[in-house]
Amino acid sequence: MNISNLTLEQKVGQLFLVALNGTTLSDEYKQHYKHYNLGNYIYFAQNLTDYKSIRQLSDSLQEVAKEISGIPAFISVDQEGGMVTRAYSGATHFPSNMAITASGIGDMVDKIGKMVGYELKGLGINLNHAPVLDVNNNGNNPVIGIRSYADNPAVVAQMGVEYINGLQSNGVMANAKHFPGHGDTNVDSHLALPSIDHDFDRLNTVELVPFKAALSDVDSIMTAHIIFKAIDPTVPATLSSKVITEFLRGKLGYEGLVLTDCMSMNAIKDFYTSEKGCVMAINAGADIICLNGTMDVQAKCYTAVLEAARAGEISMEKIDTAVQRIIKYKEKYNLAAVNNPPQESYPPHNALADEMSAKSITLIKGSGTITLDNASENIFAISPPPSKANIADDTIVTQHTFCKKAAEEFGCNYAEITIDPTDTEISDIIAKTENHQVILYATYNAILNPGQVNLFNALKNAGKQIATVSLRVPYDALALKGADCYIAAYEYTNRAVTNTLLTLAGKIPFTGKLPLQHFEVI
Repeated sequence: MNISNLTLEQKVGQLFLVALNGTTLSDEYKQHYKHYNLGNYIYFAQNLTDYKSIRQLSDSLQEVAKEISGIPAFISVDQEGGMVTRAYSGATHFPSNMAITASGIGDMVDKIGKMVGYELKGLGINLNHAPVLDVNNNGNNPVIGIRSYADNPAVVAQMGVEYINGLQSNGVMANAKHFPGHGDTNVDSHLALPSIDHDFDRLNTVELVPFKAALSDVDSIMTAHIIFKAIDPTVPATLSSKVITEFLRGKLGYEGLVLTDCMSMNAIKDFYTSEKGCVMAINAGADIICLNGTMDVQAKCYTAVLEAARAGEISMEKIDTAVQRIIKYKEKYNLAAVNNPPQESYPPHNALADEMSAKSITLIKGSGTITLDNASENIFAISPPPSKANIADDTIVTQHTFCKKAAEEFGCNYAEITIDPTDTEISDIIAKTENHQVILYATYNAILNPGQVNLFNALKNAGKQIATVSLRVPYDALALKGADCYIAAYEYTNRAVTNTLLTLAGKIPFTGKLPLQHFEVI
């Protein structure tokens, strides 16, 4: 397509990928998109109900995009698997990346990518903000954790590249994230502005390894809202020409699309404002601005970029280069083509997800049979309910609270706790467990919620035998000193809860292998 036929307003609209409310395209949103020429879209869980309405929404958005500029839209989603899964109807809920690695059948990652690509195409989605190529080597990381394949850069690289190739082979563009790497932070960029202080040699041998491995395969990369002092100590990667233009494009030779992480996240909004951040990101070399937020926020950010272009603050050469690159990849993925019809579910895909989940459950310490050697009346199950651990999780749809399902499986008593139990709550649990010697205790990010650790210590001091199950990051085991049994399930999902209880009951074996090199429990 000859971009000379596009107005400046249409060109600027191509630089944005924006969210919407609701499960249908309202007249209000339709007019909003048309008024501001916004030509690309992102879904969250609240947009995605049943598979038929998802496809209808996608078709409606494509019609609007063509009215705006004649150019089909990127329609995107964060369908990572595990706890970061947006679509359930019409798509398979695959395990988290770390669970997939733990399952030992990582040679199926290419196949998973193909399956996810086929499913998303059926829903009218052509861009997946996945895979996560961050190397999670910080146990206190509040936002990556099980979204990473491992703490070994080579493993992350291998798994990520296979997923990319599988996904893209079925017509959905991958978006590797979060460049140059979000794995070694203890700050969530949704909430604040992290900084990584490592020298370049360390970045080059750890954080950058998966991204460098994927450069020739992946057609888009998402930048991190993190300051990398070894490359640019002044601004986060998303706003840095040193990171995007000089390093990623210049030194590494990357020619694909560069997308930003969401520009309404606090790391940008609180330190630069979203509007100014959008202008800075385009000037730094980003092609597409990801933006949720209200229509008002979207309008302000679009207007800021448009006015900067009119004033010469952003050069036309930079805008034209970005738009040409966007259209190049839209043509490569043939976004105007009719997609395969959607289905409510895909039994063969679900079978693979079940197999991976079952094989991922990992016995880190102990025999895993502690509950089997005792009468059910001597067992007491404890867990918090599933909840959002961070903004990336979106809506939690898990219905199986671990302790309740454990009570059903073993015929034992149980109690549900809050995510960070108070001293009063802990005292109440100790009283309830007075006549129970064996505790089946499932934790959820206990390493980041000290109340869960305090409860464990109180139970230990009371002389209980404790089998622990980490329902998110396996790093919980590092905070629970002296448990009789440690099990890692890698996610708080119906599938993981069921398979963990089946292993404890001896109905399926423990076969998972912990995908963390730097991990030692007591």
